[in-house]
Amino acid sequence: MKKIKIGCNWSGTLKSLIDSDAVDIDYIKTGAYGDFHAQIDTMLSMHPVLLHGLGYRANTGTKNFGDIDFDYANELIKKCSSPHYCLHFGMYNRDIDLGMTEADMIQHMSKQTQIFKRNINVPLLLENMPDSIVERRVYDLYPFVEAKCIKEFIENNDVLFLLDLTHARIAANFRGWDIKEYILGLPIDRLKEIHINGSGIDVNGNIEDTHQSMVQEDYALLEWVLKRINPDIVTLEYVGIEGETEDVIAQNLVRQLDRINQICNH
Repeated sequence: MKKIKIGCNWSGTLKSLIDSDAVDIDYIKTGAYGDFHAQIDTMLSMHPVLLHGLGYRANTGTKNFGDIDFDYANELIKKCSSPHYCLHFGMYNRDIDLGMTEADMIQHMSKQTQIFKRNINVPLLLENMPDSIVERRVYDLYPFVEAKCIKEFIENNDVLFLLDLTHARIAANFRGWDIKEYILGLPIDRLKEIHINGSGIDVNGNIEDTHQSMVQEDYALLEWVLKRINPDIVTLEYVGIEGETEDVIAQNLVRQLDRINQICNH
């Protein structure tokens, strides 16, 4: 069986751990925003970069694809040695025209997906999104989370799949679905990458995408998934949360990446 490569979100703490050989990863994950251009040469001196975001907040339903400089995007992807590029499978409510049906939305998202697919020089992945009251009210997401919908869309558009396990847990929890049945209904035969992190619980007992440290339940789900799926990359999306010191973040990164390596390549 092939070796599963390990990615991790970029942070100053991760840089220090890489410098001291305290963690074993294959990719650094980041997006082209913030201090990306000031940091990219430092990142590339350490590892290839999984480029996740061009600074446009684009997803499959975004209307501003005409604003994207795809020549620039392809230059960045090549410079980063990113093996693929990912869009979120979803649509903001603000991008839904009055009177649009769900069939109209799917048609619009397919059109936008094909524009992106034609214009980038690496395989295109689509990432499943969460569903909750917070996602709908705060993040303005229209809930395209049903496994059948995601599977049919990815197959019909002939693209690949990125499974975010926390997003899947949030959607399944909110909809009352069994998480394992939900995952098995997704297009796992087209899976290339998995995103993982720990999740929090709100005052009503609902799962939140807090990107905190993983706990045993998170590792157990990853182990279950990897018995059935063989992705190219598993990426930890953790840089620390509010209130954690740099020492705590470093300890959490070392602990999580050690455990992830053990699970992925035992």
